[in-house]
Amino acid sequence: MSASMIIRYLPFLVVVALNILAQITDYDMSTLKPYVLIGASILLLNLLFAFHRRIRSYFTYGVSGVALLGCASVFIFSDIGRFYLNHIIEGLYLGLFLVAFFPPLFKMAPFTFEYSVKSYPEAVTKGQQFLRINLTLNYMWAGIFGLALILTTLSYHSDVVVNTIVATLLPIILQLGIGLPLTLKLPTCLIQKVSGERLHFNSISDLFSAMPFGLNRKMAEGVNTVIQFHLTGEEAVKGFLTIKDQVCTYDEGVHSTPGTTIRCDSNLWLQISNGEVSGDRAYMNGDYQVEGDAAIMLRFADMFAPPQEKNRKKKKKEQAAAARNEAAFEYRSFAPGSIASIVVFDGGPRSDRLSKTAFMVHHFLAGAKAAGAQAEYIKLAHSDIKQCTGCYSCWTNTPGECIHKDDMTELRRKCREADLIVFASPLYIFNVTGIMKTFMDRLLPILKPYMMLNEQGDIAHPDRFPEAGEQGFVVFSAAGFPEVEHNFDALKSMYRCWDSHSENAFLMGEFFLTAAEMIAHPVYADRKSMIQDVCFRAGEQIVAEGRIDRDLMLAVQDPTVSKETFQMQADNFWEALEGKVSYLSAIDKLH
Repeated sequence: MSASMIIRYLPFLVVVALNILAQITDYDMSTLKPYVLIGASILLLNLLFAFHRRIRSYFTYGVSGVALLGCASVFIFSDIGRFYLNHIIEGLYLGLFLVAFFPPLFKMAPFTFEYSVKSYPEAVTKGQQFLRINLTLNYMWAGIFGLALILTTLSYHSDVVVNTIVATLLPIILQLGIGLPLTLKLPTCLIQKVSGERLHFNSISDLFSAMPFGLNRKMAEGVNTVIQFHLTGEEAVKGFLTIKDQVCTYDEGVHSTPGTTIRCDSNLWLQISNGEVSGDRAYMNGDYQVEGDAAIMLRFADMFAPPQEKNRKKKKKEQAAAARNEAAFEYRSFAPGSIASIVVFDGGPRSDRLSKTAFMVHHFLAGAKAAGAQAEYIKLAHSDIKQCTGCYSCWTNTPGECIHKDDMTELRRKCREADLIVFASPLYIFNVTGIMKTFMDRLLPILKPYMMLNEQGDIAHPDRFPEAGEQGFVVFSAAGFPEVEHNFDALKSMYRCWDSHSENAFLMGEFFLTAAEMIAHPVYADRKSMIQDVCFRAGEQIVAEGRIDRDLMLAVQDPTVSKETFQMQADNFWEALEGKVSYLSAIDKLH
C-alpha cells in the first residue's frame, strides 16, 4: 500500500478505532482521554503529511476535521465530548456529507473528481460535460451520506447490540447496494444526457484517446462502420475508429476493409476537430480527401458532440408542430387500381440532371409504372403558353375555349382526361415558377363560371367536363431552405385551394423537399437514396392502393441536419463558388 493511500484512509481507521474503544470502555471519559489524545495526534500528523504531499482528498480533510473537533471537545467541553464519543459514526457520516455537499457551492471540484479522472483522458476531464456529470454523482453521494447519517441515529431494537449492528449495517448496505452500482452505471448514461461544450484537444493522440468516451450513442444509433485515418505531417498517424452497436473503439494501424478513409494533414484535422476550421469548407476546397462512404461525414461531428438539450427539445417541438399541422389536412383516397393514367406538368427550367423536383417525380413515376400505370411527362418550358388576359371569353363568348390558340388547348385536354395529375415546380420566391402559374391560370376553361357548394362545404366552380369523372393530383416541389414551415405556405395554399374549390379534382399528396441542393453531394448519399425509395413507394402505392401514406410525404421534408449545420454548410458552398460556371462544375449531377 502506498503512502498516499495510507494518508487518505487513515482518518477512517482512527475514527473506527475510537468507536470500538468507546464501546469497550463503556464510554468512560477518564479511560478514553489518552486514546482520544493519541487518535487526535495521529489525525493531526496525517493532515500535515497530506498538506506536505499535496494530497487533494476531500475525505481526508473532511473526516479529519470533524474528528479533530470531536476530540478537542472531549478535553474542552466534556458534555459535548461525551455526545461525540456516543455518536462518533454519525460524526463520520457528517464529515462525508460536508465534503460532498459544500465544496461545489464554492466553485471547487466535486469529490468524485478524485476517483473519476483516473478512468478518462485529460481532454474529457477538462470538459464542461464531465464536470456536470461529476456534480450529479457528487450530490447523489451527498444524499446517500445524509441518509446514512439519519439511518445511524435511528433506534431499531431494544437490545443495544442488535440496534448497533443494524444501525451500522444499513448505511453500509445503502452505499454498497445503491451508491456503488449507480456510480458505475450513471456516467455511461449521463454522458448521453448531459449537455456540454465542445471538447478542445491539444494533440491528435489526445483526440483519438478521447473519442471512444465521447460517442453520442443516440446519434450513432444504427451506425456500423470503420473509419480509417491516414494523417500526415507533424503528428503522422494511421489508425481507425470502429463504431458498432453504439460503441466506439480506436486502434492504431490499417484496417483491411474500412467503410470510410480520411486522408488529411494532422494539424488540419486537429483544427477541424477543435472547431477552428470548418470541416465542410476544407472538404469542398479539397484540403482533405474522403474515400468510400462519404455520407458518414454528415453524422461524424454530431456522433462525437455532447448532447445539446435545448436544440434537441426545440427540434422535437418543431417536428411535433409540423406533424400536427399536416395531420389537419385530409388527403383524398380513391379505390385501389382506379388510377391508370398519369400526366406530369413540370414547371421547372432545369434539366433532369440538376432538377431536384424532377428527381422526385421520375422516381414517383417509376413506382407508378411498376404498379401498372401509364404516364406522360410534359416539360412546360418546352411548350407555347401565353399569358391569360382575364377576358373571361372562355366562360362567356366561347365556353371552354380560350382566345389564345397555343399548346394549352392540348395540355388542358390531357390534364382533364388523366386519372392523376402531377404538378411539379421548384420553389421560386415561396411559390411556383412563372410558367407553372401561367399554366394554372390557363386551366380556367375546364371550369364553369357558376357557383356551387361542394361536398367539402366550400363555394366552388362546377366542372365543365364531369363526364371525365373524379381525378386526383399530387404536388412536388423542392426548395433550398431546410424548413417546410412558412416556406411552402403560398404554394401549398394555392394547390389546396384548387382542391377545395374544384368539383372533381382532389389533392392526394404533397412532397416538399427541403434543403434540396444538398442531396447532390456525396455526404448526403443516404438521404438521396431515401428520397428515391420514398418517392418510388409513393408512386407504387397510389396506383395499387389509391392513396399515399402521410409518412412518405413527411420523410422528404426532414433535412437530416440541424438548421445551424445546414446554414454553415450552405454558406461554405456558396462562398467557394464564383458564377454559374463554378456552380455547374462543382455540383454533382443527379442522373
